[in-house]
Amino acid sequence: MQSQPPVEFTDEIKSLFVAKKLPQARQRLLDTLKHQWDGHYNLIAFTYLYAENRSEEDCQQALQWLEKGVEANEVDAKVILGRLLVSGELGMQDVPRGVSLLEQAAQAGVLMAVLTLAQIYKGGVEGHLDASADLTAQYTRQAADLGDPNSAYHLALELERAPVPDFAQAFKYFDKAAQGGLSQAMHNVGVYYLHGKGLEKNAALAMAYFTEAAKLGSPLSMLSLSLLYLDGVEVSKDRGVALSWLYIYQVLFPETDIPEQLQLLLDDVSPEEENFARGAAQNFVSHQLNKPPSGTLH
Repeated sequence: MQSQPPVEFTDEIKSLFVAKKLPQARQRLLDTLKHQWDGHYNLIAFTYLYAENRSEEDCQQALQWLEKGVEANEVDAKVILGRLLVSGELGMQDVPRGVSLLEQAAQAGVLMAVLTLAQIYKGGVEGHLDASADLTAQYTRQAADLGDPNSAYHLALELERAPVPDFAQAFKYFDKAAQGGLSQAMHNVGVYYLHGKGLEKNAALAMAYFTEAAKLGSPLSMLSLSLLYLDGVEVSKDRGVALSWLYIYQVLFPETDIPEQLQLLLDDVSPEEENFARGAAQNFVSHQLNKPPSGTLH
């Protein structure tokens, strides 16, 4: 049974790869092969795959080491070899075996394998494998459940737009995508909380999600915050804060239109309000924009 290499060894190999000292990395890996650490064969293959001016011999060596990794049941070797066999990038194409290796890795819960299978079945492989909407959906859902935010977001959109929408499940996957840092998903979670779609209405959480999404640059959240503070229905009315979010939006997206209600606000701004709001907007753009999410919001 394979074990994990020591952290200091892993760091050493990473440093050699970053420095593009692939022959040295390969030799260190070969010198420690007797320890049967997990991922060794895969890493040796990479020293050939990433070789500058990669030759046909490098390709053959990479394939041979990946095959050894598969024999040793290295799941990462199955993923890399599977992808290469499907694409034929190294001069050898075997789509059925490549897909089989990827399926084995997907069954082990390897996200890269699942994402690759979703991509393969979405477009098919000309002359070898037909596209399949069902299998694309199956692997997209698996990727979402494994924590891939983009898969979770697109799955949520499909659930929301289905002939019979499932808002509860759509919210679940929007929320997964939001926790993965997608600003557009954070905005959608805010909308769900604001209107109580598929869950209990919660204006405070809606505002929290809109704010986090806006910090990551979501234009829809910026406009939503501006409108909400202007209307004062779900949150205490505050023209100054409404103006600040509107000015932030205009600074970042100067060529886009704004809702008529917000245009009327701009037409009715006092010099004092404008100075306060522009100052707050400038502070936000300088110090808060694109900050990472502060953590789980609920």
